[in-house]
Amino acid sequence: MTNMRVARPTLLALLFLCSTAARSATTADSPHSAILPLSIIDNRPFVGVTVDAKGPFQFILDTGSSSSTVSAALAESLKLSAVNTGTGTGAGEHALSFPVVHLDDLSVGPFSIGALDAPAMDTNALSQALGFQHFEGVLGVEIFQQHVLTLDAARQQLVIENEAQFKPPADAIKVPFSLDENQMPLVEATVAGTTGLFQIDTGDRFSLTLFNAFWQAHALNEKMGHTVEAMTGYGGGGPIRGLVGRPTAFSIGGLALPAPVTRLSLQKSGAFTQTDRAGNIGMGVLKRFRVSFDYGRHVMWLSKGPEFAASDRYDRSGMWLGLSAKDGLQVLDVVADSPASAAGVRSGDLIERVGPLKADASTLSKIRAMLQAPNVPSVAVVYRHADAVTETHVALTDLISP
Repeated sequence: MTNMRVARPTLLALLFLCSTAARSATTADSPHSAILPLSIIDNRPFVGVTVDAKGPFQFILDTGSSSSTVSAALAESLKLSAVNTGTGTGAGEHALSFPVVHLDDLSVGPFSIGALDAPAMDTNALSQALGFQHFEGVLGVEIFQQHVLTLDAARQQLVIENEAQFKPPADAIKVPFSLDENQMPLVEATVAGTTGLFQIDTGDRFSLTLFNAFWQAHALNEKMGHTVEAMTGYGGGGPIRGLVGRPTAFSIGGLALPAPVTRLSLQKSGAFTQTDRAGNIGMGVLKRFRVSFDYGRHVMWLSKGPEFAASDRYDRSGMWLGLSAKDGLQVLDVVADSPASAAGVRSGDLIERVGPLKADASTLSKIRAMLQAPNVPSVAVVYRHADAVTETHVALTDLISP
């Protein structure tokens, strides 16, 4: 869903009119502010959303999506009427096509966006790769256009306010941004001494992503220290591959941050191959702050959170685990010369147990945390390859130094 751009030639104007009508009809009646629960799952912010007065459903809050979307399963369960078809691009390499359905109302807490026509996306592959048990849609640009939103990952809170009532914290750093043709915020940031224009993308699980043209033009792979090639995520359009390392320095708004884990995109098509911008700043960076988005004034406010100086750690096992169509978890990718490959684990294997935990959807997040924990030297892994069940031990080590 990250960087989802919708191409709907006959529908873009209609969507804009619907959004404008909803804004003028609801702003006067909406409350001044509300504090809502915010969940961070796989480094993505989730919030409860109601669709046509039903729910709440779990939506990703995504500055990288040019339109709010619903999952195909939710559209079917709510019997939402298809009004058109559309195409788009995501972070993956495959083109997207989808029906467009009509929503009478989309609301977040007491704030209503109003009626809109939204893409209905098949999210099954994404949910399996990322391990989402509840993922019913994406809350995109419409809510940001109407209100000031503050994401407080440390407190697990989303604050929504009318622009007239919003007051930034006294310690907040003001970061101006522009909006591109898809209403995605763009800011200047500097990585390893090179300044570029970066997208602010709350739907991106990674800390920092450098697009192909930018990192190659400035030879930034030479300023990343040790790198590994890996599957680094999954977005609209399929898996995302990149070189992962840590740059010598990174700053935004004049503020230097601890150097984040960074991927250099290896995608051959899709949103990460854009040439007019440097890359993405994702939730791995943004969760270090209490961050407020004021689209009306084109300003982002950053207040340091308790995790500002925390070590930005990467994987210690070398295997990407997702949900299996059968029981257990499936290995979707194994990094070459990693602890997992040395232990005999291969892409496509089914994982039945990791340490004391039975491997399934309910334990995936705990297993991922275990495989990243710096105080865990090794884990026992029971896996199935073809018809053979094997128990091995994966000696965990940092693929990228903290």
